[in-house]
Order: sequence, then C-alpha cells, then structure tokens
Amino acid sequence: MPMHFLTYLAHPTESAKEFADSGGAYVNCWILNDSRQAAEELAISMIDEYGWAVDALEDAGTVTSDDYTEDDEDREFYEQALVEGEVLVFNTWPVGDEEDEDEDEEEAEVSET
Repeated sequence: MPMHFLTYLAHPTESAKEFADSGGAYVNCWILNDSRQAAEELAISMIDEYGWAVDALEDAGTVTSDDYTEDDEDREFYEQALVEGEVLVFNTWPVGDEEDEDEDEEEAEVSET
C-alpha cells in the first residue's frame, strides 16, 4: 500500500487549541492508503477534527523509505505512519508572522490511529 505525503496550508478556527497563538500552519500528512483521493479526504478530515481549516493543498506525492536518509527528522514520521496508518505534523507560525512563517515555524506532532 502506498504512503501518501501531503502538505496543506491551514489556519486555526476558533475551536483549535492554538487559535490565539497560531497564525497558520503547513500540515505535513503521511497517510497509508491505496487511494490518493481517500488519503486526501482522511487528511482533511483529521485536520478539521483538530479545529483547523484547510486553505490549499501545497504538495502531494507518494514516498518510500528511500526518500529519507537515516538522520532525516521526517523519517520518524514516515515510520510511525507505517505502523499507525497516518501521522500529521503541524508546522505553525505565530499570529502576525504570516510573512515570516518559514523562519518561525514550530513543530507540533499530532498522530492518530
């Protein structure tokens, strides 16, 4: 079964615990699923469950272990998704730093089985 890697641009809604502090996030999603469409639907649903709204799909593709070096920090998320089926990582930036989001990213891992 392929591992889909999806990156979404998202913003917190009032129901998100990060609403007061986060201006937005890039959400990296590793979803193990036969169908890319089903993987996208699951990722969007999970992002929504955490109180975030998807603005856009920024990147999509399939990945394998060959795509990650041994010391690549994303390798652990890939391997976790192999076990759990899906992993989401919210790379957030503070409110007001939308222009500087790449410099001020904070990583918050969220996974669900």
